[in-house]
Amino acid sequence: MSPALTPTPPAATPHVLVIEDSYLFGQFVSDAAVLAGAHSVEVVDTQAAAEAAAIRQAPCVIIADVKLRHGSGVAAVARITAGGPGIPVLYVTGYPEHLTGCPDDATVVEKPVSHDALRQLIGRLIAEGDATAPSLH
Repeated sequence: MSPALTPTPPAATPHVLVIEDSYLFGQFVSDAAVLAGAHSVEVVDTQAAAEAAAIRQAPCVIIADVKLRHGSGVAAVARITAGGPGIPVLYVTGYPEHLTGCPDDATVVEKPVSHDALRQLIGRLIAEGDATAPSLH
């Protein structure tokens, strides 16, 4: 088993990490996250890039595809969330049958998904992430 990553403390404003290897769908999700209240969003397309992004800035929410061209969204989430505070996770995937090893409390949405439904769901997860994030005061 790989060691857990050590992310920087979460920002005072909601930061969302999107792990998606389709550029257009990544932008679609990023736009929904901003409209849902995220103050910053980083979209990455590989498992390694996701792990590096989480070290640079701890997300309050992770939105991940399951299958990536390089690596696995499920494996990236497992590394990022191992041993840390509960970060809400949303899997948006066209391959729900490949969702083995994901967190029990993860939310799963099958592609295609409407922008409004995605925005509302991300807004709920941002609120959960803010509630579970450690205080910086």
